[in-house]
Amino acid sequence: MAVLDETFVPSEVDTETAKAFSRTLARQIAPESRVTIQREGDGEEIEIPRTVFNVLMKVLSVMSEGKPFTLIPMDEELTTQQAADILNVSRPYLNKVLDLGEIPHRKVGRNRRIKFCDLLEYKKQQERRSKDGLQELADQAQDLNMGY
Repeated sequence: MAVLDETFVPSEVDTETAKAFSRTLARQIAPESRVTIQREGDGEEIEIPRTVFNVLMKVLSVMSEGKPFTLIPMDEELTTQQAADILNVSRPYLNKVLDLGEIPHRKVGRNRRIKFCDLLEYKKQQERRSKDGLQELADQAQDLNMGY
């Protein structure tokens, strides 16, 4: 099931509601607490698994900042355009990266598909390289007494 096209853009009301609700939950629910919801009518309680509750808290956090979001399963296959959009690069640039074998992908007819988890791994590697490069430049500036 593809959920990539289901971007949720919180309204101002959604943002304020998420802020209030997350504050209430944070104040009233201890990390080890058992969390349940009560069905209207018969009052039956249904326990919310801790992992589901943690995901709910993360969604509330993003919503309370007013940020649009999309839930994407890690094994979801993306088109090159979707992947390029996530990396904030052009599709031709991404195709060169794929041609170099830097991101695993598969061909579907003439088109390529990239697993979201592979794309995230590539993104993390690029961020690490960038951070390491900046640190190296900062170290060199210190060694040369450049005043940075």
